[in-house]
Amino acid sequence: MDRVKQWMDGERVGPIQIDMGLTKFCNVACVYCIGVTQGGMQKGQMIEPEALLRFISDCGRLDVRSIAFIGDGEPTLNPALYDAVELAKNVKVDIGIATNGLLLDMSRAHDVLKNCTFVRFNLSAGDEEGFKRIHQSSRSNFHLLTEKIKELVALKKRHNYSCTIGLQMVLIPENFDQVIKLGELGKELGVDYLQIKQCSDTEYGELGINPEDYRKAKDTLTAVEKLADDDYFVSVKWNKINIFDETDVYRHGYRKYDICHGTPLLGQISGNGKVYPCGPFFGKERFYIGDINKQSYFDLVHSDRYWEVQKDISENVDVHCDCTVGCRQDYVNKFLFDLKNPPQHINFI
Repeated sequence: MDRVKQWMDGERVGPIQIDMGLTKFCNVACVYCIGVTQGGMQKGQMIEPEALLRFISDCGRLDVRSIAFIGDGEPTLNPALYDAVELAKNVKVDIGIATNGLLLDMSRAHDVLKNCTFVRFNLSAGDEEGFKRIHQSSRSNFHLLTEKIKELVALKKRHNYSCTIGLQMVLIPENFDQVIKLGELGKELGVDYLQIKQCSDTEYGELGINPEDYRKAKDTLTAVEKLADDDYFVSVKWNKINIFDETDVYRHGYRKYDICHGTPLLGQISGNGKVYPCGPFFGKERFYIGDINKQSYFDLVHSDRYWEVQKDISENVDVHCDCTVGCRQDYVNKFLFDLKNPPQHINFI
């Protein structure tokens, strides 16, 4: 809350969390990949190792609390990944990694488990046939991945690391048949959790996601939750999957707030090092802030350009028309709206 108060007082503060990619390319081709729409994938483009380490140091100086390496390309394709997580630990920045896991360097597994808060494997199928269909990768890679997950789980238990290891499934109609299989697989592998989320589309609906389709999977999703036990948590993101059923206004794409205030507190950076206020605006010159390959992130956050873009977002972006429903900033904005507009009788329990 200290950072939120600074922001409310008009100070130029660094974000609390940063979601970012480390590369702009991937070794698989998931059918639901939004990275392709967020400025496209370009093989070989990444944040340069020296720049990445400088960025991590800058985040320490800015008192950034956490960084999630969760897009837009595959983080294990950046050779500086493992050094970055070590440095982040040293500068007191929590790190989470989302990866397809196929290229995870098991010789650096201890570095990952020792220094990361979480490792999340993006796995949206529970058998080799589903893996081939959804991730467009070979059947043999399915077995390679599951063996790596087993080994990572065993290392965590053997050395009593606190790092959370989980699976995330992106739910689309093409993998409804994989939900129970993946739930059972996660339990067998010994991971801490399975999370099932909706497929995020762009503001233009470029992936063709129809939220109405999710109603067909409700019984299956309810069933997979029953696989949970004391050691295995199964989380269906019902709040996202049911996004159009939340309220009358939200059902039509409208939100309780009119202004996006979330971008200064939740930063986003593309895998090529370019800084934007949020993922759906990757590649749009109007919202381009700078490039951490060429510039200090510390200096960028304190620059006029950074705050000009934040002002543009808050003053000119129509959140009811220009933004994706259930976007990454949505729950940040709901919280900030309630903070700025407290309900009646707020002091009564």
